[in-house]
Formats: sequence, C-alpha cells, structure tokens
Amino acid sequence: MRLMSQTVVRLQMNRISLIPAVVAVVCALPLATASPWLLPVLLLPVAWICYALRSGVDVDDAGLVVRALFGSVRIPWARISGVLIGKGQQLSVATVGGGAVRLPNLRVRDLPRLYAATGGRLGLSAAVEDGA
Repeated sequence: MRLMSQTVVRLQMNRISLIPAVVAVVCALPLATASPWLLPVLLLPVAWICYALRSGVDVDDAGLVVRALFGSVRIPWARISGVLIGKGQQLSVATVGGGAVRLPNLRVRDLPRLYAATGGRLGLSAAVEDGA
C-alpha cells in the first residue's frame, strides 16, 4: 500500500498581528498580578493570540478545512459552488445547497493567494486578473 503525500496550504492571519496582543499581555501582567479579581484582564489578549494562531483555511486535494477558534468544518470540492464577497470585503465559500461558510481572516485582497492555493479549482481567474 502506497500513501500519497497530500499538500496542505494554510492561509492564516499574518503573524505580525500577534505583536499588539503580546504587548497587551505584558502591559496587563502587573495589573493582573495585583489582585486575583483582576486576573481576567489577561483573558482578552490571550483569546486574541489563540484566535490568531488557530483560525484560518487549510486547502488540500480533498477540499477546504475552515478552522475557527472553536471547531472546524471540512468542505469537499464537490460541495463548493463559488466564492462570495460580503460586508467588509470578507470572503465566504458558497456551497451547493445554497449556504455559505465564512473564511476567517481572508479578505478580497487575499483572492490571489486563495486562487493559487486552490490550484484554480474555485474559478477565480477573472477576479485575480482584474486585481481584486
């Protein structure tokens, strides 16, 4: 039995977004250690760090895996009918059944990266050529 190597392309938030969260943790440490009641002050920057490291889209030969802070969903290529642009230029994947799954951390400016990662399976060539 021969196992095929499967290439996974991971589209995530830029790691530079972690810098403000780490600075917030460092700045909140003296406040959080002053009293046990102020310990929850650390929760917000730690949650941001977890979100930035966890959320994103994995593209492989079988389809897309959309990862959020809590959970993930696999969408096979056969169920994907296109890409939608929503409020704030957020990208979503339209499914065959009429639903949509939001792609976390991806915006219109990320369409060329998404198109390259999918190998043209989403049919975004017109949007990429127009510079969208």
